[in-house]
Amino acid sequence: MKFFNSAVAILGLVLTFSASAHISLKQSTPAQEAMLMKSPEQLSLTFGGEVRLAKVIIKDEKNKSINFDFKPSATPSTDFNWSLPSLAQGTYTVKWTALGGDGHKMTDTFRFMVHKSESHKMMQEQSNTHSKHNH
Repeated sequence: MKFFNSAVAILGLVLTFSASAHISLKQSTPAQEAMLMKSPEQLSLTFGGEVRLAKVIIKDEKNKSINFDFKPSATPSTDFNWSLPSLAQGTYTVKWTALGGDGHKMTDTFRFMVHKSESHKMMQEQSNTHSKHNH
């Protein structure tokens, strides 16, 4: 019986630790694999529990980092928001690293696409206008 009680206590601790260690990203804006018709104005991350964000990086398809004024968080929270600069058409990868309340480090990535059909159409029209003037 003593062994059984010890085993149950240890199992309880393991389950408690793993539950707190696996706080995940519940929602993001832009969402994972989103196809946007214009550049997003904000990046928002919502977690299933309080975390401190150590790093958030956005890279374009050429692996160039996008500066959006990220600063590591000293205070744990579930919601984080940043204003974004205007993003060109292309695929972007967001990589985040967070620390749970127990100090457990979590890292994940997600991608989204910006497809600016109107700006692409305007650029094509401008290009056609320039080539007509060059003849």
